[in-house]
Amino acid sequence: HAVWSPQGFLNAEAVTPMWGVGALDFAGSLVVHLTGGSTALIATYLLGPRRGRFYDHRGTPLQTPKEFPGHSVALQMLGSECSA
Repeated sequence: HAVWSPQGFLNAEAVTPMWGVGALDFAGSLVVHLTGGSTALIATYLLGPRRGRFYDHRGTPLQTPKEFPGHSVALQMLGSECSA
C-alpha cells in the first residue's frame, strides 16, 4: 500500500518518499479521505448538475436556477444531531 507499506511512495519512512517528505497516516484517515474525496469529485463530474435545475426539459438555460426544496427531514435531523 502506498502509505502503510515501508516501500510505499507515500510513506514518510520510505527510502525515496514522495516529494522527499511522504506522509504520516494516523488510523487510515489520509487513505479514507483521499479515496472518498477523489471518488466524490469524479462522481460529480460524471453526473453533472441536477437535471431541471439549470436547464428546462428541452435543454434551454433557465433565467434563474430552479430551487430544490429539502426532501428528507429525518436525514437532515440525523445529520444535524450527529455533527453537534
